[in-house]
Amino acid sequence: MHYNIFMETEIEEIGIMVEKNQISFDFLSDMPPKTLMQEENHKWVAEETLVILVKAKGEISPNFDICGKKMIDWVALATSGCKQKVIEEPNEENFLETIKNLAEDFQFVAVLFSDTPLLKKSTFLDIMDFFSKRRMNVLRLARGFVFRGEYLKNARMLLSSNVEEFDKEDFTLIDNSQKVSFAFKVLNGRILEYHKARGVIFFGEETIFVDADVEIESGAVIYPNNIIKGESYVGKNAILESGNYLLDTIVCDGAFVVQSYLEKSKVSEGKVVGPFARLINEEI
Repeated sequence: MHYNIFMETEIEEIGIMVEKNQISFDFLSDMPPKTLMQEENHKWVAEETLVILVKAKGEISPNFDICGKKMIDWVALATSGCKQKVIEEPNEENFLETIKNLAEDFQFVAVLFSDTPLLKKSTFLDIMDFFSKRRMNVLRLARGFVFRGEYLKNARMLLSSNVEEFDKEDFTLIDNSQKVSFAFKVLNGRILEYHKARGVIFFGEETIFVDADVEIESGAVIYPNNIIKGESYVGKNAILESGNYLLDTIVCDGAFVVQSYLEKSKVSEGKVVGPFARLINEEI
Protein backbone atom coordinates (compact mmCIF):
# COMPACT_ATOMS: atom_id res chain seq x y z
CA MET A 1 0.00 0.00 0.00
CA HIS A 2 1.45 3.35 -1.05
CA TYR A 3 0.86 6.46 0.99
CA ASN A 4 -0.92 9.20 -0.92
CA ILE A 5 -0.12 12.06 1.43
CA PHE A 6 1.69 13.92 -1.32
CA MET A 7 -1.17 14.03 -3.81
CA GLU A 8 -1.65 17.47 -5.39
CA THR A 9 -5.38 17.40 -4.71
CA GLU A 10 -4.79 17.21 -0.97
CA ILE A 11 -2.16 19.95 -1.07
CA GLU A 12 -4.35 22.27 -3.09
CA GLU A 13 -7.11 21.99 -0.52
CA ILE A 14 -4.96 23.89 1.97
CA GLY A 15 -3.93 26.50 -0.57
CA ILE A 16 -0.32 25.44 -1.18
CA MET A 17 0.71 25.31 -4.82
CA VAL A 18 3.22 22.64 -5.79
CA GLU A 19 5.39 23.17 -8.82
CA LYS A 20 6.24 20.15 -10.94
CA ASN A 21 10.00 20.50 -10.55
CA GLN A 22 9.91 21.07 -6.81
CA ILE A 23 11.36 18.30 -4.67
CA SER A 24 11.40 19.65 -1.14
CA PHE A 25 10.32 22.70 0.82
CA ASP A 26 11.64 25.00 3.54
CA PHE A 27 15.37 24.40 3.45
CA LEU A 28 17.00 25.10 6.77
CA SER A 29 18.44 28.58 6.69
CA ASP A 30 21.10 27.87 9.31
CA MET A 31 22.75 24.97 7.47
CA PRO A 32 26.53 25.35 7.10
CA PRO A 33 27.68 25.96 3.52
CA LYS A 34 30.02 22.97 3.45
CA THR A 35 28.78 19.55 2.37
CA LEU A 36 28.14 17.07 5.16
CA MET A 37 30.29 14.34 3.63
CA GLN A 38 32.77 13.36 0.97
CA GLU A 39 31.87 10.80 -1.66
CA GLU A 40 34.56 8.35 -0.61
CA ASN A 41 33.56 8.39 3.07
CA HIS A 42 30.09 7.33 4.17
CA LYS A 43 30.83 7.01 7.86
CA TRP A 44 28.52 9.93 8.51
CA VAL A 45 25.55 7.96 7.19
CA ALA A 46 25.90 5.32 9.91
CA GLU A 47 26.51 7.91 12.62
CA GLU A 48 23.76 10.37 11.74
CA THR A 49 20.95 8.31 10.21
CA LEU A 50 18.08 6.43 11.81
CA VAL A 51 16.47 3.88 9.51
CA ILE A 52 12.85 2.98 10.22
CA LEU A 53 12.00 -0.36 8.62
CA VAL A 54 8.28 -0.71 7.99
CA LYS A 55 6.69 -4.14 7.80
CA ALA A 56 4.48 -3.56 4.80
CA LYS A 57 0.91 -4.80 4.78
CA GLY A 58 -0.02 -6.93 1.82
CA GLU A 59 -0.11 -10.33 0.20
CA ILE A 60 3.57 -11.09 0.83
CA SER A 61 4.71 -11.29 4.45
CA PRO A 62 7.73 -9.22 5.57
CA ASN A 63 9.07 -12.55 6.91
CA PHE A 64 8.81 -14.34 3.58
CA ASP A 65 12.13 -16.02 2.78
CA ILE A 66 13.94 -15.18 -0.46
CA CYS A 67 17.40 -16.67 -1.01
CA GLY A 68 17.83 -17.45 2.67
CA LYS A 69 16.74 -14.13 4.16
CA LYS A 70 13.45 -12.54 5.10
CA MET A 71 12.22 -9.72 2.88
CA ILE A 72 12.69 -7.20 5.66
CA ASP A 73 16.19 -8.55 6.39
CA TRP A 74 17.30 -7.71 2.85
CA VAL A 75 16.29 -4.08 3.42
CA ALA A 76 18.04 -4.13 6.80
CA LEU A 77 21.22 -5.38 5.10
CA ALA A 78 21.10 -2.51 2.60
CA THR A 79 21.04 -0.04 5.50
CA SER A 80 23.38 -1.93 7.83
CA GLY A 81 25.56 0.20 10.09
CA CYS A 82 22.75 2.64 10.82
CA LYS A 83 20.58 2.38 13.90
CA GLN A 84 17.39 0.61 12.86
CA LYS A 85 13.87 0.41 14.25
CA VAL A 86 11.27 -2.02 12.93
CA ILE A 87 7.58 -1.13 13.02
CA GLU A 88 4.30 -2.42 11.67
CA GLU A 89 2.93 -0.32 8.82
CA PRO A 90 0.84 2.47 10.41
CA ASN A 91 -2.41 3.75 9.02
CA GLU A 92 -2.02 6.60 6.58
CA GLU A 93 -3.46 9.16 8.99
CA ASN A 94 -1.02 8.09 11.72
CA PHE A 95 2.05 7.80 9.51
CA LEU A 96 3.71 11.15 10.14
CA GLU A 97 3.08 11.13 13.90
CA THR A 98 4.43 7.58 14.19
CA ILE A 99 7.66 8.53 12.42
CA LYS A 100 8.05 11.70 14.50
CA ASN A 101 7.73 9.73 17.73
CA LEU A 102 10.57 7.41 16.67
CA ALA A 103 12.95 10.00 15.24
CA GLU A 104 14.86 10.85 18.45
CA ASP A 105 17.68 13.34 17.78
CA PHE A 106 19.06 11.93 14.56
CA GLN A 107 20.24 14.27 11.81
CA PHE A 108 18.52 12.15 9.16
CA VAL A 109 15.60 9.70 9.25
CA ALA A 110 15.10 7.22 6.40
CA VAL A 111 11.82 5.29 6.15
CA LEU A 112 11.96 2.14 4.04
CA PHE A 113 9.57 -0.75 3.49
CA SER A 114 9.94 -4.52 3.65
CA ASP A 115 8.42 -4.97 0.19
CA THR A 116 11.54 -3.53 -1.51
CA PRO A 117 14.04 -6.34 -0.80
CA LEU A 118 16.06 -5.55 -3.94
CA LEU A 119 17.43 -2.35 -2.41
CA LYS A 120 21.24 -2.35 -2.53
CA LYS A 121 23.53 -0.68 -0.03
CA SER A 122 25.16 1.32 -2.83
CA THR A 123 21.76 2.72 -3.78
CA PHE A 124 20.96 3.62 -0.19
CA LEU A 125 24.25 5.52 0.07
CA ASP A 126 23.51 7.28 -3.24
CA ILE A 127 20.17 8.38 -1.79
CA MET A 128 21.81 9.78 1.33
CA ASP A 129 24.44 11.57 -0.79
CA PHE A 130 21.73 13.12 -2.91
CA PHE A 131 19.68 14.21 0.10
CA SER A 132 22.61 15.65 2.04
CA LYS A 133 24.30 17.55 -0.78
CA ARG A 134 21.07 19.28 -1.70
CA ARG A 135 20.34 20.14 1.93
CA MET A 136 16.82 18.86 1.58
CA ASN A 137 14.18 18.57 4.27
CA VAL A 138 12.14 15.75 2.78
CA LEU A 139 12.74 13.41 -0.13
CA ARG A 140 10.08 11.13 -1.50
CA LEU A 141 11.38 7.88 -2.95
CA ALA A 142 9.55 5.47 -5.21
CA ARG A 143 8.86 3.56 -1.99
CA GLY A 144 9.93 5.34 1.16
CA PHE A 145 11.14 8.71 2.43
CA VAL A 146 14.16 10.52 3.83
CA PHE A 147 13.72 13.37 6.31
CA ARG A 148 15.96 15.90 7.98
CA GLY A 149 15.49 15.43 11.71
CA GLU A 150 14.96 19.10 12.60
CA TYR A 151 12.33 19.49 9.90
CA LEU A 152 10.54 16.34 11.00
CA LYS A 153 10.19 17.51 14.62
CA ASN A 154 7.87 20.37 13.67
CA ALA A 155 6.30 19.00 10.49
CA ARG A 156 2.52 18.96 10.42
CA MET A 157 2.27 17.53 6.94
CA LEU A 158 4.59 16.26 4.23
CA LEU A 159 5.01 18.19 1.03
CA SER A 160 6.87 16.85 -1.96
CA SER A 161 5.67 16.71 -5.53
CA ASN A 162 8.40 14.71 -7.30
CA VAL A 163 9.57 11.16 -6.80
CA GLU A 164 13.28 10.47 -7.17
CA GLU A 165 13.69 7.10 -8.88
CA PHE A 166 17.38 6.23 -8.34
CA ASP A 167 17.77 2.55 -9.37
CA LYS A 168 14.29 1.48 -10.46
CA GLU A 169 15.02 -2.21 -9.95
CA ASP A 170 15.95 -1.56 -6.32
CA PHE A 171 12.50 -0.16 -5.62
CA THR A 172 10.51 -2.83 -7.42
CA LEU A 173 7.47 -3.45 -5.23
CA ILE A 174 7.43 -7.15 -4.34
CA ASP A 175 3.77 -7.57 -3.52
CA ASN A 176 2.58 -10.66 -5.41
CA SER A 177 3.77 -14.13 -6.40
CA GLN A 178 5.05 -13.09 -9.83
CA LYS A 179 7.18 -10.34 -8.34
CA VAL A 180 8.51 -12.75 -5.69
CA SER A 181 9.80 -14.91 -8.54
CA PHE A 182 11.43 -11.83 -10.07
CA ALA A 183 13.05 -10.90 -6.75
CA PHE A 184 14.37 -14.43 -6.33
CA LYS A 185 15.93 -14.33 -9.79
CA VAL A 186 17.57 -10.96 -9.17
CA LEU A 187 18.91 -11.79 -5.71
CA ASN A 188 20.17 -15.22 -6.73
CA GLY A 189 21.90 -13.60 -9.70
CA ARG A 190 23.62 -11.09 -7.42
CA ILE A 191 24.77 -13.91 -5.11
CA LEU A 192 26.25 -15.90 -8.01
CA GLU A 193 28.00 -12.80 -9.38
CA TYR A 194 29.52 -12.22 -5.94
CA HIS A 195 30.97 -15.72 -5.86
CA LYS A 196 32.15 -15.63 -9.49
CA ALA A 197 34.10 -12.47 -8.75
CA ARG A 198 35.90 -14.46 -6.04
CA GLY A 199 36.96 -17.35 -8.23
CA VAL A 200 34.03 -19.79 -8.06
CA ILE A 201 33.14 -21.54 -11.33
CA PHE A 202 29.49 -22.16 -12.22
CA PHE A 203 28.14 -24.16 -15.15
CA GLY A 204 24.45 -23.76 -15.96
CA GLU A 205 23.82 -20.78 -13.68
CA GLU A 206 20.11 -20.69 -14.44
CA THR A 207 19.70 -23.99 -12.54
CA ILE A 208 21.98 -23.19 -9.56
CA PHE A 209 20.46 -21.64 -6.45
CA VAL A 210 22.61 -20.36 -3.58
CA ASP A 211 21.41 -18.77 -0.34
CA ALA A 212 22.86 -15.51 0.92
CA ASP A 213 24.78 -17.00 3.86
CA VAL A 214 26.49 -19.77 1.89
CA GLU A 215 30.30 -19.55 1.74
CA ILE A 216 32.13 -20.87 -1.32
CA GLU A 217 35.90 -20.78 -1.64
CA SER A 218 37.86 -19.87 -4.76
CA GLY A 219 38.42 -22.76 -7.17
CA ALA A 220 35.22 -24.60 -6.32
CA VAL A 221 33.33 -25.90 -9.36
CA ILE A 222 29.54 -26.17 -9.31
CA TYR A 223 27.64 -27.88 -12.11
CA PRO A 224 23.95 -27.48 -13.06
CA ASN A 225 21.01 -28.42 -10.82
CA ASN A 226 22.61 -27.66 -7.46
CA ILE A 227 20.75 -26.09 -4.53
CA ILE A 228 22.89 -24.84 -1.64
CA LYS A 229 20.97 -23.48 1.33
CA GLY A 230 21.37 -22.22 4.86
CA GLU A 231 24.87 -21.74 6.24
CA SER A 232 26.56 -24.27 3.99
CA TYR A 233 30.27 -24.13 3.16
CA VAL A 234 32.03 -25.36 0.01
CA GLY A 235 35.82 -25.49 0.20
CA LYS A 236 38.61 -24.81 -2.28
CA ASN A 237 38.65 -26.98 -5.40
CA ALA A 238 35.60 -28.93 -4.23
CA ILE A 239 33.37 -30.18 -7.03
CA LEU A 240 29.60 -30.33 -6.84
CA GLU A 241 28.47 -32.40 -9.80
CA SER A 242 24.86 -32.15 -10.95
CA GLY A 243 21.86 -32.91 -8.79
CA ASN A 244 22.79 -32.01 -5.20
CA TYR A 245 20.78 -30.46 -2.37
CA LEU A 246 22.93 -29.11 0.47
CA LEU A 247 21.48 -27.64 3.66
CA ASP A 248 23.73 -26.35 6.48
CA THR A 249 26.45 -28.69 5.22
CA ILE A 250 30.24 -28.47 5.04
CA VAL A 251 32.01 -29.76 1.93
CA CYS A 252 35.76 -29.53 2.58
CA ASP A 253 38.58 -28.77 0.14
CA GLY A 254 38.84 -31.10 -2.83
CA ALA A 255 35.72 -33.12 -1.99
CA PHE A 256 33.43 -34.45 -4.72
CA VAL A 257 29.63 -34.69 -4.35
CA VAL A 258 27.15 -35.90 -6.97
CA GLN A 259 23.37 -36.40 -6.99
CA SER A 260 23.03 -36.41 -3.21
CA TYR A 261 20.99 -34.93 -0.35
CA LEU A 262 23.15 -33.59 2.49
CA GLU A 263 21.70 -31.93 5.59
CA LYS A 264 23.75 -30.73 8.57
CA SER A 265 26.56 -33.01 7.49
CA LYS A 266 30.29 -32.81 6.73
CA VAL A 267 32.21 -34.21 3.77
CA SER A 268 35.88 -34.32 4.73
CA GLU A 269 38.75 -33.18 2.52
CA GLY A 270 39.11 -35.18 -0.69
CA LYS A 271 36.17 -37.51 0.03
CA VAL A 272 33.65 -38.65 -2.60
CA VAL A 273 29.91 -38.77 -1.89
CA GLY A 274 27.19 -40.15 -4.17
CA PRO A 275 25.49 -40.72 -6.38
CA PHE A 276 22.20 -41.05 -4.51
CA ALA A 277 23.62 -40.56 -1.01
CA ARG A 278 21.38 -39.21 1.75
CA LEU A 279 23.27 -37.84 4.74
CA ILE A 280 21.61 -36.17 7.74
CA ASN A 281 23.77 -35.24 10.73
CA GLU A 282 26.62 -37.39 9.43
CA GLU A 283 30.33 -36.96 8.77
CA ILE A 284 32.26 -38.75 6.06
